Amino acid sequence: MISLDSILENIIAEVIIIIGSFVISVFVPKLISRVKSKEKIDPLSVALFLELISISNLILNLSFWNKSNLTVFLTLTSMALGYLIYYIYNNQCPSCKKFIRAKSMTDDKLIKKFTRERTYQPMKEYRYSNGEFWKEEKDGKEKTRTEHYEIRHQFYKCNFCGFNWDSGQFEKCTDEPIKQRIINTNKKDPNAIS
Repeated sequence: MISLDSILENIIAEVIIIIGSFVISVFVPKLISRVKSKEKIDPLSVALFLELISISNLILNLSFWNKSNLTVFLTLTSMALGYLIYYIYNNQCPSCKKFIRAKSMTDDKLIKKFTRERTYQPMKEYRYSNGEFWKEEKDGKEKTRTEHYEIRHQFYKCNFCGFNWDSGQFEKCTDEPIKQRIINTNKKDPNAIS
């Protein structure tokens, strides 16, 4: 049975969530951005605000409300908004805040190439007869390999306002990832649908 106390508690929780989400969504993008913008509405702030509300309500639902349909909806919404935040952050112009087809690379400079020794543990992966992952084990002793790295600096231009910015310097490994030895077995997958 729903009581006035539980309705009041839910309203207070929602107000706290909305205020907290608003404060975080206003200040976090300003801390990340190096460029001051004249735009009033930042899509990254809006997406972050909605994501915080969705995640907070998901936590409330898991803790108190226990409504399975709402859990599924909030989980899918949180995942979609998380991807939207990632997309906006990677593609948004720092000046005009547009993000759909706004960013184009103008230059990609190689600053430095170098090598680094890295120790790794070879692994072997066992798979069930249907090809699904079963287990993983160490495959011999640790080994050392020389990996090749590059330090790059990329430059971008906004297709809308013409603003230029750069990525800063970043390090990138140019070697292929270490491959595991895969062993296919005749063992039947206990999770497979018969």
